[in-house]
Amino acid sequence: MNISERQADLLKIIEGLDISPTMYKNAVEKYENIAHYLETHGLEATIYPQGSFALGTVTRPYSKDKDRNYDLDFICQVNAIKGEISPKELRDKIKDILEGCELYGGRLTTYDECFTIEYANVGGVGFSIDIVPAADESYETKQRLRAESDNPELLWTAISIPRYSQQRVYNWITNNPKGYRQWFLGINMLYSIFSQNDYRQRLFENNRGIFNSVEEIPDELNRTSLQRVIQILKYHRDVYYSKVKYGDDIKPISAIINTVVARIASKADPSSSPIELLEYVIGEFSIYAKQMTQDELDFRQKYSDRSVIRKTSGKWVIENPANPEDNLADKWNQDSRIPTTFFRWVAAVKEQLIDSLQLSDESFRAKAEAAFGSSVIKRSWGSKYNAEPARTFNSGGTAKPWRTQ
Repeated sequence: MNISERQADLLKIIEGLDISPTMYKNAVEKYENIAHYLETHGLEATIYPQGSFALGTVTRPYSKDKDRNYDLDFICQVNAIKGEISPKELRDKIKDILEGCELYGGRLTTYDECFTIEYANVGGVGFSIDIVPAADESYETKQRLRAESDNPELLWTAISIPRYSQQRVYNWITNNPKGYRQWFLGINMLYSIFSQNDYRQRLFENNRGIFNSVEEIPDELNRTSLQRVIQILKYHRDVYYSKVKYGDDIKPISAIINTVVARIASKADPSSSPIELLEYVIGEFSIYAKQMTQDELDFRQKYSDRSVIRKTSGKWVIENPANPEDNLADKWNQDSRIPTTFFRWVAAVKEQLIDSLQLSDESFRAKAEAAFGSSVIKRSWGSKYNAEPARTFNSGGTAKPWRTQ
């Protein structure tokens, strides 16, 4: 068996699920057009990406063995501080302008936390843009957060976004996507030094109609080992939890995957290949899983340098590096199924994507299909790693298939 070839084939799967340069360019044009439309209709605002589009970790969602469209998240930050406008007034302003537009009104859906604009499929693949209203966070709140944070330099970009409460009213909550992106890219920069030039070259060769040279390819389309590991885990998560009862309710949010993987990766060798880094990350996850059964004090004494996922007084804590008052693991403390299933998922990643590299071809493919779905594997690998069907000989009569499914 050729382990390097298998690793390359696993990576090929994720490359095929990434956003294409054409769609990336299309999405940028779309959100810039929305920003321009809002501005020309009296709303001074800036629209910028958050989440996977901002971090370079976009992965096509998976749902019940059928690919769905890409969901891209954006912040619409008005030129105002939260004390100068109420959260409901902010939402109503944006909603009224978009609904009054012939282009956007017919494809606009209003949700409690965002406005979603659906775009038509191109070549069978489409995307939606989720717009989250925001205002600048108050100076007093930023100062308080800076005093609490290990990364105070990140807090100047903090914003407030409307959050619908159980009392059926909108309140402000603090968010900081720009600060988070700055933190993430600071770690990713170490890996970008070792990113493969041949990937950019392949990207150029396959998209000559978009780019005139390799140099024209935006940095946002480059992919490091860190970004690839996050994409692998996000897609595997979607497949795994689609098979779990109430999976949508208990699957880990992407912010947890992004944060934990980036923090672990900050201690790893930045020259690692994506699969080497994945193996390192999964090994660290396995250590953190010991907290499910081990006493807190015993764990801290034995693993004093492991604090990315921790338990404090019986509570799970995963700190948001760009907001010290945001515990990303809050829901873990409300529903014990979430951490339990999380570490089971991590074990499945190890079995299907790391341990499987040592198995026979047929078993390796079977594990990959369990990890990513059979349709994705077939599209990426064709019949590679399939066991050859046994030959049969007919003595006459009607020929019959070797296998009927």
